[in-house]
Amino acid sequence: MQFKSISLGTLLTRLLIFSTLIFSVLFISPSYAENEITVTVSSEDEITVEIFPAKGKYLILWLSPEYGIREGHRSLARLLTQYDLEIWQANVVESLFMPQGTASLKKLNGQHVADLIKYAHKTSGKKIIVLGDSYASLSVLRGAHKWQEKNLNKPYLIGAILFSPYTFASIPPLGQLPEYMPIVSATNIPIMIYQAKRGGTYSQFKTLITKLGQHGSPVYTRFLPNIMSLFYEDKPTEIMIEKIRPIANNIKKMIPVLEKHTIPAKPVALKKPHKIKSGIDIYLKEYKGFISPLAIKLEDTNGEIIEKNNYKGQVTIINFWATWCPPCVQEIPSLNRLKKKMQGLPFELISINYAEEKKTILEFMKKVNVEFPVLLDKDGGFAKKWNVITYPSTFIIDKEGKIKYGVNAAIEWDDPEFIKKIKALL
Repeated sequence: MQFKSISLGTLLTRLLIFSTLIFSVLFISPSYAENEITVTVSSEDEITVEIFPAKGKYLILWLSPEYGIREGHRSLARLLTQYDLEIWQANVVESLFMPQGTASLKKLNGQHVADLIKYAHKTSGKKIIVLGDSYASLSVLRGAHKWQEKNLNKPYLIGAILFSPYTFASIPPLGQLPEYMPIVSATNIPIMIYQAKRGGTYSQFKTLITKLGQHGSPVYTRFLPNIMSLFYEDKPTEIMIEKIRPIANNIKKMIPVLEKHTIPAKPVALKKPHKIKSGIDIYLKEYKGFISPLAIKLEDTNGEIIEKNNYKGQVTIINFWATWCPPCVQEIPSLNRLKKKMQGLPFELISINYAEEKKTILEFMKKVNVEFPVLLDKDGGFAKKWNVITYPSTFIIDKEGKIKYGVNAAIEWDDPEFIKKIKALL
């Protein structure tokens, strides 16, 4: 065997070509690269889609929530491709030049999503799962419903995956139960839900499951402890990074489970939505819920157990809040001022932090002056018992020990009008 000698220049050139090919395989080939396409749907609107390719037989169409697609969404998408799940992420609201938010998501009827489901299958040949978190759950359910209306016995849609779904028609007045968007009761597809146990909708989760499963289709659930949301922060948090891999692994396992069920050829009839007035109120509103307050036995930020069983003989304000809630933080100074103005009167102000770590609260209190007791609702269970689903939520209890007023928004508590109402209860 004879070997040909080559020059150093030729060798370097060949090494450069080889390294370029390796780079192309690892970072530019469809198996690894992320790219963006524009899909023209039936309305002639153009929807931008970010694609995270993979070789498997499943494609997840991931719809943007009210706050847009964040790095946390993309991080999980990249991880899912390692499990041979192709991901398409679409922000329909942004593509339609609508304002980002819940109001825009509630206006969409699902046709854009149905068109994307059809297009994704047609171009990839893969079976489709629709995914969304928070209020994107409405887009998921409406899109599947629209797809069912036009489906010609082509069972390539498997079902839906939801992260901590928000499906309320509006936030109800404090003490009352929420109404749900009509699509919830018109859903009959297989669903997998990953519910954060510290999420604001957790208190109503059983009701949501009952409504989604009332037509016989399965609704599988998995709880995510010690977390409010996977995607709340712009960048992935430590706890999100910790939980992301087991969640991705579970999604891979659950898709074949969803696939075993057949999606009904016809959707459930969708009732026309009636206008529901928002229950958010910035005034002291007469409380309409169960008027006897619950006894309190919680630890405070100093490590002491605070108990309160008898509310009679004084006016008591109980404020549910969280450090991540801007309106909650905004009203703290006025609560401080209210306490000072009520000094010497039979009055007590208690705040209950919703499901945050003590160290988080203490760090917050180094930056923000809080002049009233802060009790710890460590797992959010106490807020659930009070039927709190939005923050801040505040209860005003009169001298007879009955809840007189409720406020589920931030207000200026030392406003003369409010102080007059509170003093009138003494």
